[in-house]
Amino acid sequence: MRALTTFATGPWAIVTLAVEIIVVLWYLQAVKVLSTHKSKRWPVVRTVCFAGGVLSVAAAWQSSISPYASRTFIDHVMQHVLLMLAAPILLSLGAPVTLAMQTVRRVTKVRMLRFFASRPWKCLAHPLPANLGNYGIMYWFFLAGGIIPAMNHPALMDFVNTLFLFFGCLVWWPLLSIDWIGRRRFTYPARLGLSALAMPFDSFLAIALLGGAAHNSVDPQMYSLANTHAGASVFWIVTGLITSLMTIAIAAQWATKERQVNARADRMSDKGIYTGGSPIVGWAGEVQLDTDGTMIVPWADAGIVADLEPLEE
Repeated sequence: MRALTTFATGPWAIVTLAVEIIVVLWYLQAVKVLSTHKSKRWPVVRTVCFAGGVLSVAAAWQSSISPYASRTFIDHVMQHVLLMLAAPILLSLGAPVTLAMQTVRRVTKVRMLRFFASRPWKCLAHPLPANLGNYGIMYWFFLAGGIIPAMNHPALMDFVNTLFLFFGCLVWWPLLSIDWIGRRRFTYPARLGLSALAMPFDSFLAIALLGGAAHNSVDPQMYSLANTHAGASVFWIVTGLITSLMTIAIAAQWATKERQVNARADRMSDKGIYTGGSPIVGWAGEVQLDTDGTMIVPWADAGIVADLEPLEE
């Protein structure tokens, strides 16, 4: 009942709600624009995933989870799971960058390509700083006492939550999305490895909170030790389940892509065209079509960006 009667009403909740509405309206409008082109189709499942990602953010920041996060550690943990895992995964599957690349004006497309091709962004989006940021903030927050000053200063808490969402997107976007965000897509073995890497990091944090290094509550002023242990158990179960499902999903994507590559090679062979073998799956640079016929925006690099026409002032 509380989920239907309790909502966050602070300035941050109102501002982020406005942003969420604007983002959803843009996405739906872009899908509508794309639907006017007979040669292009946007899968409904991507729209559903993107909407689910925005709803995950809304659940973390506008629902009863937000005000109750200062009362029960389970709510606090669920807020972070929504921002670190659920929202990044669903938003990435919605492929908003690919949608934008096919619907925005050229001048906007050029700016986007140049941003993703910039050195600072590529350095930040590299797996090492992305994972260090994601797990570093998480460990600082839960194990190094970062939760105490953050919970006592709402602005700091909002900033930390934003970092959870941002680095969560940097970690999961290259593993699941067809979007190009500045770096070559990982091979499927690399994606499986990076996805599985989350399990021991999450498990260690949960174990530390359940016992080990955590003999006291993460924040004695707000949560009892029993409440901390209950939240840690929920965190361990939920993160393990989500990460396992995503690892299985990546393996399924790999198997599907292999079948597609082999089927295409067979068709070319039947036509008497020698392809010289297929590239390592996930690294192909040519224009491709998704299984439903939707065009996948080809990978861009610094050379492509350099060849773009100058922006109009």
